[in-house]
Amino acid sequence: MRWWALSLNALLLGVWLGGWTLFAFVVAPVAFRTLPSSADAGKLVGPVLDFLHIYGIAAGIGMSGLAAFARQSRTRVLLPLVLAGICAASQFGVTGAIDEIRPAAFGAGSSAEAAARFSQLHELSRLLYGITGAGLVILTVIWARRDS
Repeated sequence: MRWWALSLNALLLGVWLGGWTLFAFVVAPVAFRTLPSSADAGKLVGPVLDFLHIYGIAAGIGMSGLAAFARQSRTRVLLPLVLAGICAASQFGVTGAIDEIRPAAFGAGSSAEAAARFSQLHELSRLLYGITGAGLVILTVIWARRDS
C-alpha cells in the first residue's frame, strides 16, 4: 500500500476508534453524572453520537475504498463497510426511533409502554455501539499486523 493511502487509512481508523473510545469512557459518563437531568445529558450526548455515526459511515466507506484500491485482503475491505453499515443502521434506524418515542416516554402524558420501548431502543443502541467498538479494535489489530 502506498504511504499516503496507508497514512490516510491510519488517520481515518485512529480518529474513529479514538472518538468512539472518548465518547464511551468520558463524554457520556461525565454528561450523565454532572448535568442536572438525564434529559439535559441526552441533549449533549445525542448530537455527539450523531456526529460519531456519520463519521463512522464516511470513515468505513473511505477505509474500504482505500483497501480495495490497494488490493488488500477481503477482510480489510469488508469489515469497515460492515461497521459503517452498523453506524448507518444505528443512526437512521435506532436513533431515529428513539427521537420519535422520547416525547411519549418522558414528556407530558408519558406512558409506561413508551418508556419501555425507549429503554429497549436505548439498549439496542448501546449494543450496536459496543459491537462497532469491538469491530474497530479488531480492525486496528488487523491493520497493525504485518502481511506475511
